[in-house]
Amino acid sequence: MIWIIGGTKDSRDFLEKICPIRKDIIVTTATEYGGKLLENLPIKVISKKLTYSMMLEFVEENKIDMIVDLSHPYAVEVSQNALKVSSEKNIEYFRFEREEISLLPQKYKEFDNITTLINYLGGVEGRVLVTLGSNNIPYFSELKNLDNCYFRILPKWDMVKRCEDAGILPKNIIAMQGPFTKNMNKAMIEQYDIKYLVTKQAGDTGGEREKIEAADETGVEVVFLSRPNIIYPNLSNNIEILLKRVLKKP
Repeated sequence: MIWIIGGTKDSRDFLEKICPIRKDIIVTTATEYGGKLLENLPIKVISKKLTYSMMLEFVEENKIDMIVDLSHPYAVEVSQNALKVSSEKNIEYFRFEREEISLLPQKYKEFDNITTLINYLGGVEGRVLVTLGSNNIPYFSELKNLDNCYFRILPKWDMVKRCEDAGILPKNIIAMQGPFTKNMNKAMIEQYDIKYLVTKQAGDTGGEREKIEAADETGVEVVFLSRPNIIYPNLSNNIEILLKRVLKKP
């Protein structure tokens, strides 16, 4: 049985290609939203956060003999636990990582952890657009200039509640579903008079290019949360190459 760690658009793209070929597939996603991305595909999907011990039980119960990790590039704990499981159980592991883009903004800062990034934002003047997703929102709760920060999140009640729990006012919550074009990003920057755009290095799939282009055209500084630097075995940056490796094709 092949275990696909999904929940991203990348995993949907991969599954659309492998499902007609292999039927012995089971998919896990950390969230229900991730599971919804895979609706209408002929596969079993379990939407639940798995700890390391739960992963060990999962591979035993489902007789897993291959792990294909297409989780988000910032879902570090998931990938590290899956790697440990593959090593302990002697299960083959494959990893897909979105290719990083070579485009850099005209004005930018880069931070390798959320704490130093937030410390930097605490000293800036002007409005900030945060597009890091909802998982990082609690870190912003003590920011002294929180009222100047606008948070773009998915339009889901639990994510809105996470914002409210962090003391973020409704007027600072932008609940919208992407993808966002360059022009849409520009319109949002201009509408809210944004001076700083906070984002992950999520590649083209995550809309990084459109954010950078919009920031450059409006004179906005991009503040990056760096992609985690993990050395993966059997790493692919291309869905077609990953498919060939998984299917053992030359």
